[in-house]
Formats: sequence, C-alpha cells, structure tokens
Amino acid sequence: SLCLRDSISILLIPVLVSAHGPSRQKVVQEIEINANADKIWKIIENFCSIQDRHPGILSCNADNDSEIKSIRTIELKNGEKINEVLFKLDAENKRMQYGMQELEEGRIIKGLPIATHGSIISISENEGKSKVQWKGAFYRSFPGQQPPPELTDEVCIEAVTIFYKTGLENLKKLAEK
Repeated sequence: SLCLRDSISILLIPVLVSAHGPSRQKVVQEIEINANADKIWKIIENFCSIQDRHPGILSCNADNDSEIKSIRTIELKNGEKINEVLFKLDAENKRMQYGMQELEEGRIIKGLPIATHGSIISISENEGKSKVQWKGAFYRSFPGQQPPPELTDEVCIEAVTIFYKTGLENLKKLAEK
C-alpha cells in the first residue's frame, strides 16, 4: 500500500513534467571539400571571417580579433544583429567553438528564431580531401509550451540547418577555387 506522501508525489509528476519550457535542439551538418585542411582552416580561422564565407552575413566586428572571449557582432542580411563569444580556437586540431550571447527577453531574430546557441566547426582531412563539420545546440526563442507556428522547434531546426548548409556550401566554393 502507498502512503499519502507517495500518492502526492505520483500525482505531481505529470504537472512537473509538463511545466518546463523548450528543450535543447541539435543540428549537425557536414560537407566534403576537395582541399586540404590547412587551406580550409586559413579561410575560417579568423573569428570574423564568417562575413567573407557566409552569404547570409552582411558584416562582422569583433572586439578582440580572434582572442578567446572575443565578442563578435554579426549582422545578418536582414539587418538583425547577433553577439557571439569565442570559447576555443584550436589551430592544431582545426576546431573553433563559440556561442551566442543570450538575447534579452522577448527578442526574436527574424529568420533565426533561437534564444541561445553553441557551435563547433571542425575540419578533418583524409588523403587530400577534407570533411568540415558544423554542429550546434540551441533553444528556440519562444519560452512557453505552445509556440506559435513560426517559432516551433521544427522551424528553428530548419532555420539553423539552412544557415549551416548555406555557410558550408559557400566555404566549399571558396576552398575549391
């Protein structure tokens, strides 16, 4: 037989489970590039080189170049601005890790409706060809349980996937020139 305390716990579980906000989402995109890893790294190693290699980025300014904890402000072609912090820049292993600074409450980036974002870009080489992987984890910008159709997890996953694919396809064009 259950005691009263156990009965209360059992009754509360469904309420607690349904009370949380959005869950963390992940996207991983990869592309094979007919170029060696060193050539590709030279294209991406500067924290603000994203403006030269991603067609969706209008401009980028970093407060401390490519130093760890440098903050870059990227301006998307639609005029939206995002601040990102550089966490790791590992030239030897050809890996960069950065994250989006959390947006002020209620702000939604048009075309990229995420509230936080952490990303890793890495390059591996095999016999003169390279694989570039861009992966990220993020939360949607709508905090509640019932997001409007344009702010669902699926819409956010699609937006980040398109952003990564577009950037990787353009990187491939630049590196294979």
